[in-house]
Amino acid sequence: MVMDKKIEKKRMPLWQMGLVSIFVVGGIWFAYRLLADASIRTYRVPSEQLIISSVQFGAFEDLIPIRGTIQPFNSVFLDAVNGGAVEEVFVEEGSFVEAGQALLQLSNTNLRLSAAQNDTNITEQLNLLNNITDGFETTRLSTQRQIIDTEYRITVLERQESRQETLVADGLVSEEQFTAITDELGYQKKVLANHLARQELEIRTRETRLLQIADQIAKLEENLEVSQSSYESLLVRAPIAGQLTSLPVEIGESKQAGQRLGQIDVIDQYKVVAQIDEFYVSSVAAGQSTRFTLSGKEHFATVLKVYPEITAGTFEVDLIFEGASPENVRRGQTLQMELTLGNPIESLLLPLGGFIQDTGGNWVFVIDESGEYAVRHDISVGRRNNRYVEVRDGLNQGDRVITSSYSQMEDMERIQLSQ
Repeated sequence: MVMDKKIEKKRMPLWQMGLVSIFVVGGIWFAYRLLADASIRTYRVPSEQLIISSVQFGAFEDLIPIRGTIQPFNSVFLDAVNGGAVEEVFVEEGSFVEAGQALLQLSNTNLRLSAAQNDTNITEQLNLLNNITDGFETTRLSTQRQIIDTEYRITVLERQESRQETLVADGLVSEEQFTAITDELGYQKKVLANHLARQELEIRTRETRLLQIADQIAKLEENLEVSQSSYESLLVRAPIAGQLTSLPVEIGESKQAGQRLGQIDVIDQYKVVAQIDEFYVSSVAAGQSTRFTLSGKEHFATVLKVYPEITAGTFEVDLIFEGASPENVRRGQTLQMELTLGNPIESLLLPLGGFIQDTGGNWVFVIDESGEYAVRHDISVGRRNNRYVEVRDGLNQGDRVITSSYSQMEDMERIQLSQ
């Protein structure tokens, strides 16, 4: 009887088992990558539709863009000191005028009558004070004349007394006559002493009163000058030489006291007046420099004065041109300028773009080494100007960053760049 032979299953060679294991592991890894890629939110976009910039190391200039308006360096406003009706206009708006030149005539009957009455009253008071002064002088002369007369009388009596003293001893003159002369001499000496005391009192009184009168006269003359000038102010004159850039008046039009009549500009020198966001009010100071381009040439200006008052979210600064004013500038012309807030500082710089509005500078898409993908990176930024933003953390020099707008890919984690 023939017995069946057991057939043994051959084992797979080790090399084959190793090969199969490699294929299995590779398949699992490939499947994992496919699933992982599928879970990453990816936005596909042609690279030519994006702006790609490189992170670079350089000097960061703390600049802010400002917009200024050219205005005359000096301007004088013409206001009506006293109200009145426009009677006559002597010059046209836009004309060049000289200092003191008559511009227009106002009429005010009430002011004219008031000025005339004030002139009369003040003149009467001045005449009264002058009469008082003349009275003091008359009294001084009268007292002086009395002193002179008394001194002369004393001199005559002293001579008589000297002569009769000898005659009395010889019996040629009676004792009674000699005594009368002696008594008269004593009396005149007392009168002289009284005159001198009165003269001293009059001098002190006159000096005090003359000082008071001088002050009163000065005030009255000042009042008279004010009264006359108030009437003369109806004839409006140019206080300085320049261009009459504004004169909005019509003949017969009534103007109130303090109302604006016009403006005169000194046009040989200009300044720039700029409005700056209140965010920079603590950073802007006098002496800082600005630059701008006009007619293809670069010019510079310096901050002259900073007005800290905030109005509608902005504050105002005055700037003056460095050197001569640019040619062909006009009043009211607008300039786009860059204001330097501080000295340049070496740091990492990323060109500014639309991404900054979408991310606030908190993250960006950085292109990987392959150039096929851009991956989201968190970053930290510092100061910015109109060209660059300062990178403090999250990027390295040479990194390529998408700097165009992220408006359609803010929720994505990766950008796939297609050709």
